[in-house]
Amino acid sequence: MMPGRMNERQIRRMMQQAGIKSSDMDGVIQVDFIFSDRKLSVKDPQVTILDIQGTRTYQVVGGQEVSGEAADVPRSKDSDINEEDLNLVMQKTGVDRDKAAEALRKNGYKPAEAIIALMTGK
Repeated sequence: MMPGRMNERQIRRMMQQAGIKSSDMDGVIQVDFIFSDRKLSVKDPQVTILDIQGTRTYQVVGGQEVSGEAADVPRSKDSDINEEDLNLVMQKTGVDRDKAAEALRKNGYKPAEAIIALMTGK
């Protein structure tokens, strides 16, 4: 049972007995959470790493929360293309990544049609 109030030393001792290690990350300026439709930034947070029996958990506390649009999220230039489709088109036609991506875009992101277009020169 835990008493009503515990001091920091007692808490650290209990965490150590449970196999939990805690350390603060110094110098963190910003933490970004990037979702499929938006970006959430936390500026000047306090970040703590909890190592619980080999599993690391990052705890982000405080700071100023700033939301952004999905357009603000940096993406690779081929983020609109399925990677498997892109690899298939490159493998079947022998073209480079850029040409395969362009063919997929021009052919409605349909790999079979992109392959045919590249092979027939259309």
